Amino acid sequence: MSSQAISIENPYSKARYLIITALAIALDQFTKYWVTRALGEGGEVVVIKNFFVISYTENPGIAFGMLGNANVKWALVAISVVAIFIVVYYLMHTPPANRLLMWSLALLAGGIAGNLIDRVRLGRVIDFLEFYYRDWHFPVFNVADTVITIGASLMAIELLFASPPTPTAISQADAAVDAIVVEPKSESSL
Repeated sequence: MSSQAISIENPYSKARYLIITALAIALDQFTKYWVTRALGEGGEVVVIKNFFVISYTENPGIAFGMLGNANVKWALVAISVVAIFIVVYYLMHTPPANRLLMWSLALLAGGIAGNLIDRVRLGRVIDFLEFYYRDWHFPVFNVADTVITIGASLMAIELLFASPPTPTAISQADAAVDAIVVEPKSESSL
């Protein structure tokens, strides 16, 4: 029996990826809570002088502060909710044997949900990781943004470098699905 057939028969094989999503959300929310309590508005901690600072920042817009002056809270909430549904849909329909894609989807769901929680609760996202060198400053970001970036990078690697399924793998997957499908009863047996 192929590994795909085994993973199809085991409905709990995807649960570990939902745990990854939950851990990403928990880490994001914990770090934002800590930064809010420890630093409050405008506070900062120098981690590496002239390179890395933990700096409390509120971002009402999207990535890199874009749309920060517009009143787009509920539009961003709606987009985030749709994005989570799409990611979770693909997570539930991706074969567990495709681990790289499963990891990417789990991380994307966790990161999107982490920022969504802030938007609904606060109307803005708390950012605090700031890297800079002299006059160059990378936009301030958070753990959820990091998790989204890692998830998107893993997905790009999967899409760019994954080999197409071989005819043998396709026929094994079809055989596994056929083994699960229950034949309907004929009219004579009714």
